[in-house]
Amino acid sequence: MLELPVYSYKRPGELDRPQDTPHPVIVVGGGLSGLSAALDLVRRGIRVVVLDDDNTVGVRGLASRGMVWAQRTLDIFERLGIAHEVVAKGVRWNLGRVLCRDAAVTSFSLQAQPDMRHNGFANLQQYYVEKFLVEALQREPLAELRWLNEVVAVRSAEDHVELDVTTPDGAYTTRARWVLACDGANSRVRTALGIVPRLHDRTEDRWIIIDVILRSGEWPEERWTWLDASANDGRAVWRHKMADDTWRLDFQLAPNEDPAVVTTESAMRERVAKLVGPDVAFDIAWSGAWGYRHECLDDLRRGRVLFVGDAAHLVAPFGARGGNGGIQDADNLGWKLALHLQALAGEAVLDSYGHERKHAALENIRQARRSSRFVYPGAHSSAALWRDAIIALAPDHDWAARMINTGRLCTPAIYPASALAAGTHAQTGVALPNVVLSSEGPGASPPRTTLHQILGPWFTALVLADELPSQRAAHPLLHWVAVGRHCDGAGRAALARQLGLHAETGAVWLIRPDQHVMAVLAIDEVNAMEKLPALLQAALDATPIVCEEA
Repeated sequence: MLELPVYSYKRPGELDRPQDTPHPVIVVGGGLSGLSAALDLVRRGIRVVVLDDDNTVGVRGLASRGMVWAQRTLDIFERLGIAHEVVAKGVRWNLGRVLCRDAAVTSFSLQAQPDMRHNGFANLQQYYVEKFLVEALQREPLAELRWLNEVVAVRSAEDHVELDVTTPDGAYTTRARWVLACDGANSRVRTALGIVPRLHDRTEDRWIIIDVILRSGEWPEERWTWLDASANDGRAVWRHKMADDTWRLDFQLAPNEDPAVVTTESAMRERVAKLVGPDVAFDIAWSGAWGYRHECLDDLRRGRVLFVGDAAHLVAPFGARGGNGGIQDADNLGWKLALHLQALAGEAVLDSYGHERKHAALENIRQARRSSRFVYPGAHSSAALWRDAIIALAPDHDWAARMINTGRLCTPAIYPASALAAGTHAQTGVALPNVVLSSEGPGASPPRTTLHQILGPWFTALVLADELPSQRAAHPLLHWVAVGRHCDGAGRAALARQLGLHAETGAVWLIRPDQHVMAVLAIDEVNAMEKLPALLQAALDATPIVCEEA
C-alpha cells in the first residue's frame, strides 16, 4: 500500500519581494482537477502556480474517493503522459453481478476492446492518480507547486485577480491574470466571491464507504451490487476491487443511523464482517460517511475566475461522474485558456468552457439521478413498484435486465451546437474515439499507432482518405493528416466500426485540441480551402458560423 508522500514547503517569492507582474495562471487546489488543469496548461507553454493548503495527495489519509477512471479519461491521461502508470497500477474486472435478496438477478461481461487504445475503465485509488500528476508536474519547468499555501481571500479586478495566502512563514498577497478555482465542493474561492451553486436536488439516502484490505483471495475480481443485501439489513451494497488488494465497499445506511456511530472502528468492523464472513481477516484502510446532492453553478466563469471540478458542479457518485467530469473540465478549458493567453484566441472563447461543461454537468446530474432513483426509489412509491417488477423479470428477460440501473459508467459529453461544434452532422460535438489504426508504431506494447497519436497539438483536419488534397487550407494552428496512411487492414475495419465511416470516405473532420469533433465537411478542395480557415477562426473568436455538411 502507498505511503502518502509529503511534499516540501518552499518559501514563496512574494514574501520577500513585491510581485512585478501577475502570474499568467494560478490554480487554487492541488487535487484531481487542479493538477490535471495545471499539467495541461504547462504542456501548452503556460506558466502555472498551484496553491494547495496541504502537502500531500488524497484527503484525510488514504481516501480512495474517485476510483473508476473511464475510457475517455484514460485517453486524456494518455495525452498528459500518465496513462501508463494509471493502467499498470490499476485493476479491471470483466464480470459484474447485480444481486437481489442475495441471489444474482443479472450479470454482464465487459469484453476487451481491441479497436481502442484503452479498454472501458481502470480502477485505481484517487491518491495514486494525484501522485502521478504531481510527479509529472515536478518535471515541468513552467510549473510551480506551492504546498501549505492556503487561500483565505479573493478579490477580482478588471485585469487580474488578487489572492491573500497564508503559509508557515506568514501571509502574502499575489496576483494572477486568471485563476482556476479547483478547490472542491466547499470552495473557498467560490465563497469569497459570494457565489452559491444551484441545488438541483438532495435526498435523505446516506451511505458509508469502507475501504478494506482483503488478501484472502476468496473474493473473485468482479463488481457486485446488492440491491438489498441481507448482510446490510436489506439495503444496498457495492463492491469494487482497487489496487493493493483493497476493495471499495459502499453500504447504504438506514434512515435512523447516525454517521458518528457507524464510523466507529467497532461498528465498521461488524458491518464488514457480516459481508465478508466472520473468519475472513481484513484491515480498514479508510472510511467516510456521505449523503448525496446535485449542485451546479449557473455560470462556471466569474470575471477572471473559472470554476473546475467539484467547485463548479457536484454529482452523486453513481457512474463515476465526479472525478471523470473534473478531468474533462480541465481537458476542455486548458487549450482555450492557453490560446487566449498566447493572443491566439479572444477572451470570448472562455465563455464556451462554461457553456459546454455546464451542459455536460447537467447531463451527468440527470444520469446520476436516474441511477439513484433506481437504487433508492423510496418506500411505497410507484418507482419502487416499477423497480421491483423489473428485478423480478430480469432473470428471464434480457430487456428487463438491461433496464437495471445501478450506476452506468459515464460517457464523454456531446457538446451542443456552437462555433466550436459547427453543423448538425451526427458526429459533431462528440469525442473522437482513440482507435487503434495499426499494429505497428511507437509507444505501446505491442507497438501500435492510434488515432489520437496522429493528431496535431492544436486543431487537426482529419482526412478520411489515403492522400491529402494537393491544395490545402492553411492556418498556423491547423495540422492536416490523411488517416489512411496510418492504417493497416485491421485499423481500417476498426475505424469504420468506431466512426461509422462506411459511407463517408473522402470527408474531412475538423478536430479540436480536446479531440472533440468540431465539424464534418466534404473534402472538395475549393470548399476546404474556403471553409476550414473560417471555421477555425470562428472557433478562436467564438462567433457563430454555418457550414454545409459532408
